[in-house]
Amino acid sequence: MPNEPQTRHSRIIPELRFSLNLLYVGRLLVGMKATDEGQDLFDERIETVTDELVATELLHEASILAGDVLPEPPPVYPTDDPV
Repeated sequence: MPNEPQTRHSRIIPELRFSLNLLYVGRLLVGMKATDEGQDLFDERIETVTDELVATELLHEASILAGDVLPEPPPVYPTDDPV
């Protein structure tokens, strides 16, 4: 299976997904304490990060369609020559 082309937005997507997962865990933990104020704060931040993630994924896909991809690094082959 070929790898997806890398764009300048590729590096941000995993970080945003991780942040979103942490926010969901935080909301779950705050929900166990049952404070509406804390949940509202997490809900607002979750919505903000979700919007940013969706926008970044759309920019990534648009970059691929437009051909604005980063060059692939050349393959590294091990050498048998001792140094």
